[in-house]
Amino acid sequence: MAELLVRRAAPADVERLAEVHVRCWQETYRGMLSDGFLASRGPADRLPLWRQLLESAEPAAVWVASDDGTVVGFGGTRRVPPGESWHDCPPPSSGDLELWGLYLLASHQGLGLGRRLLQAAVGDSAASLWVAADNARAIGFYRHFGFTPDGAADVIPDWENLREIRMVRPDQALLRKLGAAGGAL
Repeated sequence: MAELLVRRAAPADVERLAEVHVRCWQETYRGMLSDGFLASRGPADRLPLWRQLLESAEPAAVWVASDDGTVVGFGGTRRVPPGESWHDCPPPSSGDLELWGLYLLASHQGLGLGRRLLQAAVGDSAASLWVAADNARAIGFYRHFGFTPDGAADVIPDWENLREIRMVRPDQALLRKLGAAGGAL
């Protein structure tokens, strides 16, 4: 029986993460981006990013999902400093924690690994994320875990004008406390 685990990413994962990252893009964005665009992306394009994230003195907050020791997905977060953003939008109401990526190979979706990656990455914290506006499956997944669109939208010109929307969620532990207290704390 396969052992499905979620753990903190390590420098030894860099090459496999670059491969998984590109393969997930190819699976996720097929139909949203041209085949030519997707084919032009390769693991070598992602290696510098993964090396920077995991081989620095202060490694980034990244978790991996693995199947019998083979990385099959990842989730990463960052704290967005005030005034800094990759998007031309006001800061989210959820604060500075951003889920910058959550990807899982199609072969491993539906097994609970996405939920486990999300939990490892953000826990019950208030958070925001950006998702392709046409990625109904991902939007549904994030809605299931309390994220809702906040009205912010953007386009990534270098990605064939891929449209994105921002989703946010409040602190989940606080919501449970409010619910248990009848809405009053």
